[in-house]
Amino acid sequence: MAADQVLETRRLSIPKALLFIAGTLLLIIICSVLTADRASAHGWIMDSRSDLCYRGINTDCGRVMYEPWSIEGPGDFPNGGVPDGQIASGSVFLELDEQSFDRWHKVEMTGGPYTFHWRMVANHSTDYWDYYITREGWDPNEPLKRSDLELFCRYEDNSALPPMDVYHDCYIPNDREGYHVIVGVWDIFDTPNAFYQVMDVNLTIDPAHPSKPEPGFPGDPDRFGEIRDWFAIRPYNPGERVVHNGYIWEARWWTQGQEPGTHEVWLLIGEAPGGPGGPDPGQPGEPGEPGEPGEPGEPGEPGEPGQPGEPGEPGQPGEPGQPGEPGEPGEPEPPVTEYPVWDPNVVYTNEIVIHNGKLWQALWWTQGQEPGTTGPWGPWILIGDAPDHDSEPVPVDDYPAWDPSVIYIDEIVSHNGRLYQSLWWNQGIEPGSDPNGPWRLIQ
Repeated sequence: MAADQVLETRRLSIPKALLFIAGTLLLIIICSVLTADRASAHGWIMDSRSDLCYRGINTDCGRVMYEPWSIEGPGDFPNGGVPDGQIASGSVFLELDEQSFDRWHKVEMTGGPYTFHWRMVANHSTDYWDYYITREGWDPNEPLKRSDLELFCRYEDNSALPPMDVYHDCYIPNDREGYHVIVGVWDIFDTPNAFYQVMDVNLTIDPAHPSKPEPGFPGDPDRFGEIRDWFAIRPYNPGERVVHNGYIWEARWWTQGQEPGTHEVWLLIGEAPGGPGGPDPGQPGEPGEPGEPGEPGEPGEPGEPGQPGEPGEPGQPGEPGQPGEPGEPGEPEPPVTEYPVWDPNVVYTNEIVIHNGKLWQALWWTQGQEPGTTGPWGPWILIGDAPDHDSEPVPVDDYPAWDPSVIYIDEIVSHNGRLYQSLWWNQGIEPGSDPNGPWRLIQ
């Protein structure tokens, strides 16, 4: 009987052991997912409020002492972003929003050049980096708000992936002293979020440096024009404008890496300020053609016969012609690239071709796969009508209407009388609602 009990106990232990193993594996998977999410894209500034919590210099900080790199909130600050009173915490680690004159350790700093150092746990495709400082006369015993801040330094990455250590040379305003707060915002390009960091500093004025540097200093937020320069790595949506080679161009449809002036995707708008396409402002145009000379005057009457005639009065010279109007400077003509017709014998990787009156771009290596026949998972993406093609637009009703409950990857849908193509996985994001979203307008 005892042997039977031992056997029964062993039989029962097998399922328990399997259950234990399954539970252990599930726990490992959950921890891996949490760890991966935590390291998916984070970073923080050295000597910031959260960094000093991490190093034990600031106390009673809450969870941020374990993860100073995770202060992530809505981006597009200050127009959007986290609410006033939660700028330091990103609306996540609320202990960081406690604000008083003596709540946090202060870093000694002088006005003038200063280099900020971001350390990454994992990096993100980046839009820009902004640095703000509290104004003179701000109240250090009130919650931090937008009206307390002024922008003093900016760097733009145009969707580039930053290194694991990022350094930014800035100029600390050298016209204030005492306790101030610096806010660093790392705005992400491929998500709607940003990372927030604040630094508590005790400022002193450095007499060796001016209160404000000459324009164009490293990090000068005013050094960018209203319309940004074109960058090959940055994707552009329909209607976005760029400056390239002295001219302003507008994207006709979604594009990335296609240089303005060499691809039909870019529409020439005109010359950029100071561009090379014509005379500088205030310079005259080329002179016009000279005027026609006037008609010669009539000769004088001859004298009486026999008598030496008095010489006639010389004819008056004709009036000189008026100079022509100065010529108008010619319109710049952008170079035009003729796209080749698709050839089933050619290997394509990312080229644009014409087929059946449409422009198609290869997404990866392909040969012999006809554009427009491979479906949404194929190697070709529809860009739009071919140049000078006279065919009627594709009827919108030929494509299914957008449905917020459907998952889209690269399908084409109709919405509000237009056609859109999905650029990546999305669900419930309305086409046309976000220029940086997952939908590209194609017609």
